[in-house]
Amino acid sequence: MSAGMLAGFSALPTLLSTPLAAADQASRQCLTVLYPWAADAKFDFDYYRDKHLGMMRELYGSSVGRMEIRKGLRKGDGSPPAFLASMTVEILSMEGFDAAGKLHLQKLFADLPNFSNITPVGQIEEII
Repeated sequence: MSAGMLAGFSALPTLLSTPLAAADQASRQCLTVLYPWAADAKFDFDYYRDKHLGMMRELYGSSVGRMEIRKGLRKGDGSPPAFLASMTVEILSMEGFDAAGKLHLQKLFADLPNFSNITPVGQIEEII
């Protein structure tokens, strides 16, 4: 994957590879990745569920827990959804998650063209 292609992933690579402060690690956290809707968007939910998240689970091991995928259907007014897909991964060990990200993030990003043409947006969140 080219450096230019990685730049298109917004701040997601930084979020996945930057350790949080020790005070932040005491709270429950998750990774949320959003795939914005576009008229020409393509997203293979079966591949994402069966292959991509399986790869993530294998690479991140016991640092991650429950994974959820959601398919955007529509906004309240019936117009297309803001996000075609969203994914949430429970982070059980931020230290393990950060270490796995440093080792395996490139492999996950290289898999993106196999399921979508959408540039994802990601963030680490606190579960309240």
